[in-house]
Amino acid sequence: MFAVYVVCAFVFLYNYSTMPESVTVLKKENNALKAQLSSMSDEIAKLKELIQRHSDSGTVLPREEGAHCVEFLSKQYDDLHLFRDIAKDELQRLSTKLEALKAKVDTIGNAIDEIQEYSFQYNVKIVGVPERLQDDSTASISKLCLNIFKETGADVSMYDIDTAHRVPSRNNIGKPKPIVCKFVRRLAKESVMNHRKDACKLNPTSVGLPEDASLSAVRIFDHLSPRMQTVLFEAKKFKEQHHYQYCWSKGSFVYLRKDPTSRAIKIKALGDLLNLGSGDQS
Repeated sequence: MFAVYVVCAFVFLYNYSTMPESVTVLKKENNALKAQLSSMSDEIAKLKELIQRHSDSGTVLPREEGAHCVEFLSKQYDDLHLFRDIAKDELQRLSTKLEALKAKVDTIGNAIDEIQEYSFQYNVKIVGVPERLQDDSTASISKLCLNIFKETGADVSMYDIDTAHRVPSRNNIGKPKPIVCKFVRRLAKESVMNHRKDACKLNPTSVGLPEDASLSAVRIFDHLSPRMQTVLFEAKKFKEQHHYQYCWSKGSFVYLRKDPTSRAIKIKALGDLLNLGSGDQS
């Protein structure tokens, strides 16, 4: 049964050589493989424990008369020990393959994260822009974004924008859906980020919105990858639990600062928060 699991797992890995176009699909398949590996690891651990328990308890021979019975039981005892030795060797072999497979899965997961994070470096997320356009197409949203950027003073043109669209958000119930704008050039994005503070001060008619629309709630952020969004969420909880004064994101990373006089701490992964928490407790 375990050999079948191992073969199936390697088949999954082979399929990754095709590299599906959708990173979302790739992540879903990778997560399913991780779940399968976890289940396999648990079963191997249980079987190891069962064999170890039998090895520790030993075999108690019943009291029977006759040399033939003693020889028969002795052969059974020897066969049992042989089976245990073979089973242990097989478990060791499977465990070694399992660890190697886990390492490959982690490598694939890291590659997925790197692909996403590289792509997200070209994105900004704009919140608070009223949904007042009659045409909600990509072209219209892109033009609205361009108007906002240019009115803030950013050096950007329509040729710098790859695409722009509104995205659903569970945290924005009753509020305008956020806009994600993807740039072609990093320099254009950096110019937008350098002028973003003035976005909330713009006149709505100057960007193509009705006069009664309000841009006072407009904010422009780096668009973090799903992994880093999780890191930011946990960092905000860490900030409250450990009494840090500041938590923010910039570029592809999250930062924490204890107080105005302390240095900013770059958080690249959840493990950094665990290490930081351990240091605070020591």
